[in-house]
Formats: sequence, C-alpha cells, structure tokens
Amino acid sequence: MKSKNSKLMYVSAAVLAAGAVAGVNTQNAHAAEVQKQANKNAAQKTIDQNQKDLTQTQDQLNKAQADRDAAVRKTSDAQAKVLTADSNNQSAQSGLANAKDQLKIAQDAQAKAQANYDASYENNVKSAQNDVNKANADVQNTQEQINVQNTKQAEALNNRQGQEDALKTNTETLNKTNEEISKTQDQVQQAQKTYDAVNKDYQPVKAELDKQTKEVQDAQKAAQENAKELQTAQNELKTAQDTANKAAETINNAQAKLNSDTTALNGAKSELSSKQKQASDLTSQKDQVAKDLQAAQNKMNTAKAELDADKDAVVNTMVMPQAYKDTVKKWSGSWAGKSNTDDYYKEMEAASWIGWTQNEYKHNEAEKNHMVDLKHMSRADQIELNKFGIDLINQLRAQIGVDPWTFNESALDFADAIADRYVKDDWDVDAHLTSPGDGHYCEAINELAHQYGIKSNMHRDGTFSKASQYYEDMMTDRFGWTEPTFEQAKRMKADGADQTLKELAYNVAPTYSHSQEQYDNRIDDMDHLKNQVYNAIKRFVFNYNEWMHADDILSQSYQNTNPKGATYAAISFSAKPTKNRWGDDDLQLHFIHVPASMVLDPKVFNVNANIPLTDDKSELKKQYTDNLVLVNTLTPKKANLDNQINGLTNDIKGLNTRISDLTKSISNTNKTLADAKATKADADKKIAVLPGRVQELRDKQASLNEAQSKAEADLATYQVKNKDLLAQFNAAKSNLDKLTAKLNDLNSAKSKAESAVAESKANLDKATSELSAISSRLDELNAKLSTAKTTKEQADANLAKAKAAYDEYVSTHKDVIDNLNKANAELADKTKAYNEAKEDAAKTDKEYQAAQDELTKLNNHIEDLSTAITNYESKIKQLNTTINKQKADQKRASLDAQINKALDNVSAPKDAATTTTGVQAGTASSVAPEVGVSTTQRSEVLTNTVVRSNNASVLSPQTKKLVAQANASKNSLPQTGANDKLSVFAALAGLSLASLGLGSLVGDKKRKRN
Repeated sequence: MKSKNSKLMYVSAAVLAAGAVAGVNTQNAHAAEVQKQANKNAAQKTIDQNQKDLTQTQDQLNKAQADRDAAVRKTSDAQAKVLTADSNNQSAQSGLANAKDQLKIAQDAQAKAQANYDASYENNVKSAQNDVNKANADVQNTQEQINVQNTKQAEALNNRQGQEDALKTNTETLNKTNEEISKTQDQVQQAQKTYDAVNKDYQPVKAELDKQTKEVQDAQKAAQENAKELQTAQNELKTAQDTANKAAETINNAQAKLNSDTTALNGAKSELSSKQKQASDLTSQKDQVAKDLQAAQNKMNTAKAELDADKDAVVNTMVMPQAYKDTVKKWSGSWAGKSNTDDYYKEMEAASWIGWTQNEYKHNEAEKNHMVDLKHMSRADQIELNKFGIDLINQLRAQIGVDPWTFNESALDFADAIADRYVKDDWDVDAHLTSPGDGHYCEAINELAHQYGIKSNMHRDGTFSKASQYYEDMMTDRFGWTEPTFEQAKRMKADGADQTLKELAYNVAPTYSHSQEQYDNRIDDMDHLKNQVYNAIKRFVFNYNEWMHADDILSQSYQNTNPKGATYAAISFSAKPTKNRWGDDDLQLHFIHVPASMVLDPKVFNVNANIPLTDDKSELKKQYTDNLVLVNTLTPKKANLDNQINGLTNDIKGLNTRISDLTKSISNTNKTLADAKATKADADKKIAVLPGRVQELRDKQASLNEAQSKAEADLATYQVKNKDLLAQFNAAKSNLDKLTAKLNDLNSAKSKAESAVAESKANLDKATSELSAISSRLDELNAKLSTAKTTKEQADANLAKAKAAYDEYVSTHKDVIDNLNKANAELADKTKAYNEAKEDAAKTDKEYQAAQDELTKLNNHIEDLSTAITNYESKIKQLNTTINKQKADQKRASLDAQINKALDNVSAPKDAATTTTGVQAGTASSVAPEVGVSTTQRSEVLTNTVVRSNNASVLSPQTKKLVAQANASKNSLPQTGANDKLSVFAALAGLSLASLGLGSLVGDKKRKRN
C-alpha cells in the first residue's frame, strides 16, 4: 500500500527529471484509485466515530454540569440546615449548662436545709418503731411455734391411740390362731388313723401295680430307644443331605469366586499396563520439565554471569511465589470482605512466608564505598535509589498482572517535600501509631498535595485532615538496622535461639559499618540503603500479620484510588533529627504513588516529566528475572511429577502384589472346589444307604408302640378293678396331706402374729415417749411467749414517748421542716430538668453532625463532578484537535488526488526509458512503498530512490543520472502542449511540496544535499 506522500515525492523527481517521466500504467492507476477511495472511506469512518465520541462526551459534560449546578443549588439549603442545626445545638448546650448550674444551686440549698434539720427525734421514732416491730415479731414467732407444737401434740395423741388399737387387734389375732391350731391338730390325728387303716389293704394291690407299671415303663423305654435310633438315622440322613447341599453351595461359590478372581486378575493386569504407561508418560514429562528447568537455570546463570562481569552490576530481583498469587487472587476485593477473617490471615501468612524465604537482597561490594548523606542527598543518589526501589515494585506488579508505576520528577519533588516536613516538624511515627492517621503525618501530606496540584483530604473550613491521606506507604526502620538473611536466621535457630525461625527471620539487627561521626550525621553507604529499600518492599508484600500496604502497592483494591492505569511514583528518605519515644534513631522511607486520576493541575504536577527506569542491562535483568520465575515454577512442577511417579510406582507395586494375591487365591479356590466335590460325593453315598435304615427303624417302632399300648391297657384294667380301694387310699392320703398343710400354715401365722404383737408394743412405747417430749416443749414456749408479750408492752410505751417528742419538735420547728421539704422538691425538679436538657443537647448535637455530614457529602460530590467536567472538557478539546487534524489531512489528500490526476494525464515520450521508482518517506532508514512507472518502448530498468531528510528531499545518484539524461534530451520531448503540461506539473508539484514544507521546485535547478 502506498504512503500518502509517496506519489508526491515521485512528482518532485518527475519535475526535475522532466523528459524521463513515463506514462503511468492504466491498471496500476486504477488500483491506486481504489486504494485511495478505501483509505478515504476509512479516514471518514474514523472522523465519524470521533465526531460521535465528541457528541457523547459533550452530552456527558452537559449532564455533569447540570448535576453540579443542581448540587451547588442544594448547597445553600444544606448550609442553612447546618447553621440552623448549629444554632439549635448551641442553644441546647447553653440550656444544658444553665440546667447544670441550677442543679448545683438546688443541691447546695438541699444540703444547707438538711444541715439545719435535727434528725435525732425522727431517728428515735424509727428506733422505737424497730423495737416494737422486733417485739411483735418475737410474740408472733413464739405463738407460731406453740401452734406447731399443738399440732404435733394432736398428731402424737392420734398416733398413740392407733398403736393401742393395733396392739389389741394383733393380740386378738394371735389368740384366735392358737385356738385354730389346737382344733386342727385333733383333725390331723383322726385323718392319720383313717390313712393307716386303708393303707394296710392297699399295699398288696400296690405291689401288683408297681409290677405292671414297670412293664409299661420297659415297653416305653424300648420304644424310646428305637425312636432315638430312628431319630439318629433321620439326623444322619438330614446331615448327609445338608452336607451335600452345602458342598453344592461351596462348589457354586468357589466357581463364582474363581470367575471373579479371574476377572479381577485380568483387570489388575490391564490396570498394571495402564499405570505403567502413565508412569512412562509422566517420566517423559518429568524429563522434559527437568530439561526445561536446566535450560532456565542455564539462561539465568548466563544472564547473571554477564551481569556480574561488571563488578558494579548486581541484579536484585523479587519473585512472587505462585501460592502468593493464587491467595491474592482468591481474596481480591474490598478490605471489608477479608478483615477479621481467620482464613484470610492464615492463607496470606503461609503464602507470605514462602515469599519471605525466597527473596534475599544481593549486596554490591562496590556500592559499599559509595557514601550517601541522607540529610543532603544528591539528586543523582535519589534517582538511583528510586530506580532501584520502583523497579523492584514493578517486578512484583508485573508478576501479578497490574500496570507498572512510572518514576516521575513531580512525584519525586512531592516525596522530598513530605520527607522535609517529617524532618522539619520532628514527626515521631511511634508516638502517633494509635492516632487516626496510624503514624502517617496526614495533615502535612494533604497540605503538600494541595500545593502540588493533586487531590487532598481538606475540610470545608480549609484545614487539612489529620486522619487520612491518599499517597504514602511508609516503612520506619532504625537507622543502620536491617533484617537477617534466611540462612542467618536458620543458623541462629540452630545455635539455640529461643525464638521461632519465623520470629528470627522477621527481626532486625544493627548492621551499620561506618564511623560514629558518619552515624551521627546520618551518612550511610549506597549498598546498605538499597538493602533497606529492598527489605522495606519485602516487608510490605510478604509480611506476617498485615497486607494493607501490599494491597496498596500492588493495586489490589484496598483503596478505590488505586487504578490499573498510570500511577506516578517516587521514594524519599527522612532521618528523624531526635530520638523517637523509645530512644531509637528513626529512618523513614516514604513510598509515594499518585494515580493519574488524582492529578488536578497538570501545570503544577507535570505528568510528562517521567524518568525511565531501564538501562543497558534491562534485557539481561529481565532474562535473569524471567528465568528465575521459571525456575521457581518448574522446580515444584518437577517435584510434583516426581511425587506422581512415586505414587504410580507404589500403585504398580500394589498391583503386582494384588496379581500375586489373586493368583494364589485362584489356586486356593481350585483346591476348595475339589474338596467340596469330594465331600459331596461322600454325602451322596450316605444318602443312598440311610433311607433303608430309616424305614427299618420305622417298622420296628410300630411293633414297639403296639407292645407299649398292650402293657398300658393291662395296667389300666387292673387299676379299674381296684378303683374303689385306690380311691379310698387317695382320699385318705389327700385329706391327711391337706390337714397337715393347714396345720403348717397356722403355725406360720402364729409366728407372724407374735411378731406383730411385739412390734405394736414397741410402737406404743415410742408414741408415748414422743408425746411426753412435745408437752415439755409446749411448756417452754408458753413461758417464752409470756416474756415476749411483756417486752412488747414496754416497746409500745417507748414508741409512744418517742412519737410525742417528735410531734413536739415538728410543732416547734415547722419552718425548718418546710424548708427541707421545699429543698428536696426543688432538687427533684432541677434534676429532672438537667436530664431533659442533657437529652436535648445530645439530640441537637446528633442533628448538627448529620447536617454537617450531608454538607460534606454534597461538597465532595461537587468536587467529583468538577473533576469529571475537567476531564470531559479535556477530552472534548482532544477530540476537536483530532477531528480538525483528520479533516485537514482529508483536505490535503483531496489536493494530492488532484495533483496525481493531473500527473496521470501527462503523455509519455515515445523513447522514454522504462523506470521503476522506489520512494522512501520519513527518515533515511524507512523505505516507502514503491511507485511503478512503465512503458512498452524499452526493456531497460532504472531504479530511482528519493531519500527524505528532515527539511528537503535528496536525490540518489541514479536519480541525478536520470535528471541529467532528461535535461540532455529536453529538445526531443514532444513540443505540442508539453511546456503547458510541464507548467501544470511544476505548479502542482510546487503547491504540493509547499504543503509539505519542502518549498517549490523551479526549472532545472539542482537540489542542494543536506
């Protein structure tokens, strides 16, 4: 594609080379026209879009101005509300003070009235009344105790009567039982005689019965033994059948297990093959990672070696562990979402510890001889320390994916001014750690921000906030102190230090190595100061208990003033002129960053006065840092692959064991299967024999049952034959047994009755004793009641006497008592009025504060809208400039088209050489697209290159030759109209070159080389 100036430059060459110009190929001209039209359309589209953006921005500006005007109109009402609320509050506070004074007067009057009042008469009445109350209580208490004892006495009388009744009843029961025993003994003797008489005739019959009974028993025994054999045979048959069934089940189970184990064995072999393939694949991956890791280490070592080749070049980097990135990403957001969150603190502490152990400052021996006066630091030293620190911060910001900070002159001036104020006012950070600013000198920072044309936290009355600021992250160190390296901390722990390794690593120790005079004048070497800068940033980001500073310098949304766009930054130092509250010498490092959105006046805070951070070692440093990050990434990746491979190796080992176990199990199952088949065969043999034995025993059982039935029938027949004698015997024996049992029961009842009588006698003695004790207690209480009544009568008399004396004092000192009552009432009223005034003052103060907050909010809104209006106006100005430039370019392109069209109408000479012209635009090293001019007259090709300098075009040797040829053959050009066309070319070319600032070309004059 042609540049917009390429053909114009060719025209200037054509005018100089007059007769050497050839006609333009029609096809090339058409393509050029198409391309020009496309360029024109694209340019018009861009203008239209910018015009649309301009309209949209103008609408936004109008809306913002309208909103600001509306807000400004509301300001007067808000101010009026503040004034009204302030007036009400002042009135309420005045009322409160007056109520407090009135309350004090009432309290003094009450105390004075109380002092004039003689309270002894009233106290005597109260004392006498207390004596009466005590006497009444004694009388009542004693009477209540007498009532209790009377109740107990009645209960004891009832209990004694009950015990007497019980003794009488139990005695009667015993006597009745003795009579029944005597009667029953006679009946037993008579029944024994009857039994003895019947038993004499019963004995011969009994012998025969015993004989026949034995025959029955023998028959029963034979039948039972045969039945037992039958049962045994049946059991053996069932056992054999069960054994056969169990063996069959075992065979089925063994076969199923054999099938299952075979399937499992095949699966284990397949899984073994898969695991072996995975192990092989992971081993390949591990080999590649190890190869990449070695390559990264080699590149890192190469870069470090090149950097270290210069004794003054020491690369300091900061690497952010992946665990830290992941944790920050997980908890990204407003501080409210993660404050007071145990999980957040635990995860950030763990990730920070990794970062702390992985990052160490690398010392530069050469810089240890470079001394820096902190009280009078040179600009060069400031810039060097700033580049060092801001580069470290940008390394971290790049790794977390946010835009870098820009080192800026105005930011450095602002930072220096802040440091100077800390020194001038001898600001003690430690003394202000518990103040609202958390140690920052907020008032000074806000005041200086206002002076430097950036947003400040300023109150409505023009004072500056002491509680908050936007720009400073600060690290306060003891001058000459730094943290130990991780290796030093580990050595201290190994040497027996009491602290934990983390406590040792995060601690600081004196590391200053210069004279006392240099210390007193706050002069330190550049290496040590860079170490403190390094460790300050390291402590910001990889702290052990807070990450607000990390959120701030990494733009992780702790404050809404941390955009992801341009941020201007600088670092300054201040040495506190006196010792801090703990007696230490403070070195304060001020890390200042100013987002572009906070710049209100670019004329004061120059956003263009930026200082580059890069140097000729930047690529090597980047190579070193990038490969260090890669090494830190690949090392755990390789370890992870090693762990996976080890896991797979263990799995393969387990699978081999499982295959061995399954092979052994299959062998055992085959044996079990064979044993079960043998067992079943043996059981089947028994099943074939035992049914016959069972049937044989069943037949024998039938015969034995028949013999048993005959014996039982003979015994029954004999029993029927002698049934009368048997009945008499059984009746006599039953009667004797019954009477004997009755006699035994009566003897038992007699024993119980004797025990009951003894118990009743004991209970009666106990009830009689308790009744006697209650009577004695009643006598004592009656005597006590008489004494209490006498005491009560005396107390009543004393009370009447005290009341009479009090009544006389009241009648003779009525004015004193009236004054006291009045003072008490007045005190109550004033106390109530004071409490009401206090509530009213608190309410009006709250209303005033609310009105003040609303006004502040409104003013802040107006300020935000003003900032937005400024931004919109700036954007509109920029868009207008852009649109005007684009329209001018479009207008010039139209003029260029006219020149090109006129050129295309020129007739080429018949003997003109075929030429190809390559044109360069811009600088001498940039080549513009070619412009081809061809004829069919000659095959010779000449190359003409125009090199453009800043002020004029310079002809190449080829072009000079072409121009000379053209001048020599000027008379050979067609004459008709040629001079007119050349005039047109010259005019157009001059017009075009004039528009480019190159002047006009006239006649055959040669261009001067610059």
